[in-house]
Amino acid sequence: MRRTITSIAGVLVLLSAAGLAFAAGVGGADADKELQKFQGTWIMVSGERDGSKVPDEAVSQSKITYDGNKISLITPHQSSETIVADMVKIDPTKNPKEMHFIRRGGPSAGKALVGIYEFEGDDQYKFAFDPSGATILKEFVTKAGTGHMRHTWKRVKP
Repeated sequence: MRRTITSIAGVLVLLSAAGLAFAAGVGGADADKELQKFQGTWIMVSGERDGSKVPDEAVSQSKITYDGNKISLITPHQSSETIVADMVKIDPTKNPKEMHFIRRGGPSAGKALVGIYEFEGDDQYKFAFDPSGATILKEFVTKAGTGHMRHTWKRVKP
């Protein structure tokens, strides 16, 4: 019984630490403000994968929703299921800006991934990443044979 209570206490400490790590990783007021820019639902307006355009049908069916640090993503060109992820860090001081996230399901589940992003006004942003997690991209282009992806997202107005 004592061992069970100790184990539960240990798990709670780890979960608290993970929450603090997110808060610390977000990077203060600037990052919190940046996180707020993502909140809501967005639709894809264009995409590129491996140096080729994402088919229009997949683009028109793609959407992403941010709720706090939770991400829910529908992208038929990546997965037939909804991809759920946790945003664990935003770094608006980098150039390009970085978003660190861990997918809970779908391709690369459990892997820490880093994407780069840039807002184009209040209601559109571009995002690029390496789904394998092997590299952090430095520009918003993809090349054949890399598996890299680039998306442009537009906010859904309520």
